[in-house]
Amino acid sequence: MSIIEEMPFVIFIGAILFNWLSTLLGASLVFFTKKENKNLVSIALGSSAGIMIAASFFSLILPAMDLLEGLNKMYLLIIPFGFLCGVLFLTLCDHFLPHEHMLSHEVEGVKSKLSQNQLLMLAMTLHNIPEGLAVGVAFASMQNNIIPALILSIGIGIQNFPEGTAISLPMHQYGKSKFVSLMYGQFSGIIEIPSAIIGYLFASTIQNILPFALAFAAGAMLFVCVEDMIPEASCKNQIDIGAISCMCGFLIMMILDIMLS
Repeated sequence: MSIIEEMPFVIFIGAILFNWLSTLLGASLVFFTKKENKNLVSIALGSSAGIMIAASFFSLILPAMDLLEGLNKMYLLIIPFGFLCGVLFLTLCDHFLPHEHMLSHEVEGVKSKLSQNQLLMLAMTLHNIPEGLAVGVAFASMQNNIIPALILSIGIGIQNFPEGTAISLPMHQYGKSKFVSLMYGQFSGIIEIPSAIIGYLFASTIQNILPFALAFAAGAMLFVCVEDMIPEASCKNQIDIGAISCMCGFLIMMILDIMLS
C-alpha cells in the first residue's frame, strides 16, 4: 500500500483523536466553574443537538444519496430503510439500557442498582456511540473525496467540546472531585474511538452496505437529538436558550459544509 493510499486512514485516526481531545478540553472547564451552571449545560446540549442534526443531513444522508446516484429510484428506499433501522436500534437501547438524563434527572431503561454517576455515564455512552459510528462510516464511504467526512468529523469535534462540559459539571455537582469529573467527561469521547473504528471496518469490508450504514448512523444520531438532547436543553425555563443554541449549532455546521464543500 502506497503512502497516498494510507493517508485517508491516517487522517481518519487523526480525526477521531481530535474528537476525543475536544471532549477532554470541554470537560476541563470543570476546573474553572465552581458549581453546575444549568444555563451553560443547556447551551452545551442545544448547540450539540443542532450540529448533530445538520451533520445527519449534510454529511450522512446527502452522501448516501450520492452513492446511489444513477441507479433506479427504488434503490433510494435503502436510505429511509436504513434511517428507520437506526432509529429502532436506538429506541431499543433507550428502552432497555438504564440511564439518567442530565438536567431533569429522569431515569429510563430497566431498573438497576447502578449509582447516579454510572447512570449518567450510560446515558452519554448511548449518545456517543452513534457519533463514532457516523464518523467511521463517513470515512469508509469516501470516493476520492474526503471533504464530507472531514466536515462531519470537525462538526462532531466542535459539539464534543460543550458535550464534555455537559458531563463534567453535573458530575462535580454530584460530589466527584474536579479531576474525577474530568475523567468522566473525557470518557464519553473515548467511547467514540472504538465505535468509529468498528463503523469504518464494517463499512469498508462490505462496500455495498455504505448507503444503508450512512442512513443508519443518521437515524441513530437524530434519535438521540430529538429524544434526549433537545428536551434536556429546553429543561424548565431554559427553552429560549436551548432553542437558540440548537439553531446556532445547525448554522455552524451549515457554514462548515458551504465553506469546505
